[in-house]
Amino acid sequence: MKTLAITSIVLTLTLQASNPINTPMTLPSVGNVTVLQAKSDKEVAWVDEQIQAILPSRIGVADGFINSLNDPIKYVSLALKDGNGGIKLLAPPKLGGLPSMPLVAQIVEEPLRLQGLMNKSALINGKWYRMNDAVRSYTLAEIKPDSILLSGSKGQKLILFISKQNTNIKINTK
Repeated sequence: MKTLAITSIVLTLTLQASNPINTPMTLPSVGNVTVLQAKSDKEVAWVDEQIQAILPSRIGVADGFINSLNDPIKYVSLALKDGNGGIKLLAPPKLGGLPSMPLVAQIVEEPLRLQGLMNKSALINGKWYRMNDAVRSYTLAEIKPDSILLSGSKGQKLILFISKQNTNIKINTK
């Protein structure tokens, strides 16, 4: 029994000694590997001197002086009164000075797109319209099999065609 215990202890110690985790690292011998190691205590002492040189706190500008400076950013508020007694804010001016006259925001609308036609109705920008319905500043004047005619109040005419045809959709009527 004693010999078994002693043998197991010897084997355990041998296995631990041969374990690669317990052995010191070796440098690979393949390829160009450069390992920088301190060749002498002089190099280590030089590094310590450099660290000591940057350790002292640096003297800068006092907080009181920084707090006494004026703010470099000038805030300008541009506001106009609208007809309802409210205030309408304008966008900040571009670099180079203030505009000479107030800017008016321009509303950009999505272009009119005919998306579908069915039973004397037209799908324009996701909304269904029938004959003589108002579409923005136009009136739906005519519906054709693949287009519509919109007429404006000043006589201008606008023709919209179906932008994309889908051959996968088929409607059968009996």
